[in-house]
Amino acid sequence: MRSVFSYIIHLWRPFVETLLPRYKTAEVEEMLPAKLKPRTLYIVSEDGFEEQAAMLCPCGCGCTLHMNLLADERPCWHVNRHKDGSASLHPSVWRKKDCRSHFWFRRGRVKWCHDLR
Repeated sequence: MRSVFSYIIHLWRPFVETLLPRYKTAEVEEMLPAKLKPRTLYIVSEDGFEEQAAMLCPCGCGCTLHMNLLADERPCWHVNRHKDGSASLHPSVWRKKDCRSHFWFRRGRVKWCHDLR
């Protein structure tokens, strides 16, 4: 029964995501707020250098995802800002434990990757 429910969610998730508003991009200095807002991508800068991107996991598990933006450290992501105010991250975000979410973050939207397990 659980696999049937998972399959239904898998089919409907892309449709539902297009109905939801895009993620907002919030720039903060030096540190993240104590409580992150849902559907917000935070870009943390210090001394004019972008250090990390952070967001609540889009699966709803409540975990905070931290993506390093410093090129000399690994793993490293790159953030692109678009004229419409949205942002994109490259490469994909993949939690290898716990909820195992795997997605692309493109123009303020989560694009789920297919389950390859």
